Amino acid sequence: MTGLIICEKPNVAKKIAEALGKPKKKSHNSVPYYELERNGESIVVASAVGHLYTLQEKTKTKFGDYPVYDINWVPASTLDEKKYIQKYIDALKKVSKDANKFYVATDWDIEGELIGYHALNFSCGQKNAHRLRFSSLTKKEILKAYENPNEIDFGLVDAGDSRHKIDWYFGINVSRALMQAVSSVKRWKTLSTGRVQGPALAFLVDKELEIRNFVPTPYWVLEALLDNDLIAVHELEKFWDEEQANKAYEKVKGQKQATVSDVKKSMKTIPPNPPFDLGALQREAHNMFRFSPKKTQEVAQKLYEKGYCSYPRTSSQKLPDDKAYMDEVLKNLSKNKNYKPYIETILNENRKPISGKKDDPAHPAVHAVDVPKEKLPDDELKLYELIARRTIALYWDNAKREYSKINLDINGETFKLSGSRTVEEGWHEIYYYTKFDEVELPELKKNDVINVNNINFEAKETKPPKRYTMASIIKELEKRKLGTKATRADILEKLTKRGYVIEDGSLTVTDLGIGVTETLRKYCPEIVEETLTRDLEDKLELIQDKKIKKEEVIQETKDKLTKILGEFRLKEKEIGTELVDKLDSTNRSLQIIGKCKCGGDMIIIRTKGKKRFVGCSNYPDCEVTFPLPQKGRIKVLNEVCEKCQNPVIGLDRIKICVNPDCSTRISEEDKKEIEKAEKEEKICPKCGNKLLIKKGPYGVFRGCENYPKCKYTEKLNGESNEKEIVGKCPKCGSDLYKRKGRFGEFIGCSNYPKCRHTEKIDKKKEDTPGETKAETKKEAKPKTTKKAAPKKTATKTTKTTAKKTATKKTTTKKATAKKTAEK
Repeated sequence: MTGLIICEKPNVAKKIAEALGKPKKKSHNSVPYYELERNGESIVVASAVGHLYTLQEKTKTKFGDYPVYDINWVPASTLDEKKYIQKYIDALKKVSKDANKFYVATDWDIEGELIGYHALNFSCGQKNAHRLRFSSLTKKEILKAYENPNEIDFGLVDAGDSRHKIDWYFGINVSRALMQAVSSVKRWKTLSTGRVQGPALAFLVDKELEIRNFVPTPYWVLEALLDNDLIAVHELEKFWDEEQANKAYEKVKGQKQATVSDVKKSMKTIPPNPPFDLGALQREAHNMFRFSPKKTQEVAQKLYEKGYCSYPRTSSQKLPDDKAYMDEVLKNLSKNKNYKPYIETILNENRKPISGKKDDPAHPAVHAVDVPKEKLPDDELKLYELIARRTIALYWDNAKREYSKINLDINGETFKLSGSRTVEEGWHEIYYYTKFDEVELPELKKNDVINVNNINFEAKETKPPKRYTMASIIKELEKRKLGTKATRADILEKLTKRGYVIEDGSLTVTDLGIGVTETLRKYCPEIVEETLTRDLEDKLELIQDKKIKKEEVIQETKDKLTKILGEFRLKEKEIGTELVDKLDSTNRSLQIIGKCKCGGDMIIIRTKGKKRFVGCSNYPDCEVTFPLPQKGRIKVLNEVCEKCQNPVIGLDRIKICVNPDCSTRISEEDKKEIEKAEKEEKICPKCGNKLLIKKGPYGVFRGCENYPKCKYTEKLNGESNEKEIVGKCPKCGSDLYKRKGRFGEFIGCSNYPKCRHTEKIDKKKEDTPGETKAETKKEAKPKTTKKAAPKKTATKTTKTTAKKTATKKTTTKKATAKKTAEK
């Protein structure tokens, strides 16, 4: 008897084969498969490579024909970009000929069930098989699944088949209608929308229009600047009445003292963050590493396939109930010396993990299952660490935080000081990614008197609501029940790819995105209404539960879509004209960065070689051009340089004038330094080659001629840009650097963010060169430090930019059983 196990990916097939025995690797047309013996049975383990089959029209229709519903499943290799898939289909056909027992071991979800069934049915000619279900690729989980197989869930297969067909009907037909509308007015543009894409773009458009139409409301704030750089705010926080604000200001203006009228302290315990579901993992990875949701999903899938984390496409916030399994996982993770002390305590004290509210019948929460056995790429390592530390922290103690509120009386007006500090770090010492604001207040009691150094009175305006980010949009899609955990990342990528949305730290909807949504709302509003897609999702669940037949839902969808598109076709030219107007507006806004002195538009031009520069729209009459940095994200700011009146652009996180000779780019001091530097030849201290004078978006500098092999740079005055090492970190032993922050220079650990140790630089008593406070300090534990806010100047009814910003900090503790922080 020969059993054939069908997997979803080649590397999963390898993991399963190795778990079941000692496999021999074979291949067919360079596609690997594995043969082994187990309990007297011959086993072949082969794989698909994702979806082997795709939907396609039975008879090719010409452009502009819609609606089209006559489709069937065909090999994905019929698509030019997926011709390689045919080799996998052929390999499955070959190995299935000698098999008389079949197992499907694809991912355990709707897509996985459909991939497995298609491979079984279309490639192997079988209608049913045993089903292996597992949530991680550990040997124990694979053996358990093999020894206790289920049957194929045809409810899942039908739900997957229906979802693909309905999404094809919406996506292809409505997208064709949009493009045909544009074509009807003699233009061309690839446009798309879909069952979920339309409603998702619609609520992004609503947010964008809310921001554009926002009317600010004036208000006033009153602050007292105290000793130790503390800032107390008036108890009202915001004055909405100018007269009331002025009266309060007149009362406290010129006052030099504040009296403590009340002191309140409270202690709060903060439990660990719940386990990751996919959405939470995507949000956290975006916040910490700026990974897009799609990138996080792809990297997590790689970690799963390598056997280092559990299956990522899950809605659960609960770890597996199987204690023996989780104990084995923890033992695996303890091979990492950084995790070992925590895990020993967890196992010795028989600790239990915390859980979140959400559950998923198919898979537990995302968790680490083993330590990497090879060096991981940087992105995989970052995400692995995030998952592993979150997993271990679930078992650890609550953090304890003290919150202080002090009321001050300044000539009859009440001001308040707020502070917070970590008393017991608890789980935060393991999962240090969560930010805690640390604002320590001095020990004060009632009737104490504090010096008032200045009173700051500012007129401000309310700000428009914030745009969604890649992190917050995932949460919003979940909340609105749009898309699935597996498809939401792809939806966002499509919106960006089509030019409907620009991702530049936040999601800005373009005029084209607004135009498409407003056009659909005007002529076929059902396409962008959330109720339609939610209703379909509910019916897909009923198909999955075998409560209704898929044919009923598919036919109902066809009937609705035919009616919608029939009305659309009647107004094709009107729709096309509106779309073209928005398309032209979007193209202009994306390329125009400002005005040329000749009156033309300064636009970003890209050459065939993908080089970019700024040129005038009146070329060849005007030949003004400016070079642009070839790396970095450019943002149109619609700002003009005060010095030379040329456009200012955003480059990553800085603003620069496009004119490289502008004094804002090269100061007078730099010009003098350049003259001196050109007369002096300097040698690179790192590699011995010459140092050349170079210009960059951040100014003029000397750089090694051996770049990029040698990346040494220094300022024109000879000051090196290399970070200054001033000692060793007392917490982790890494180098300590002098760093510059928003509040000035400080000493920080080079192992940030894993180690967040910081120290103030003592200006009065300089440390010995090469030695830091940490090295001269006698205390065994480093003292928690705090950052102070910048001082403000008091000006009545004028805006100032200085704000007190709470800064993240951590206390430090040993990685053993729970300990309290030093007070």
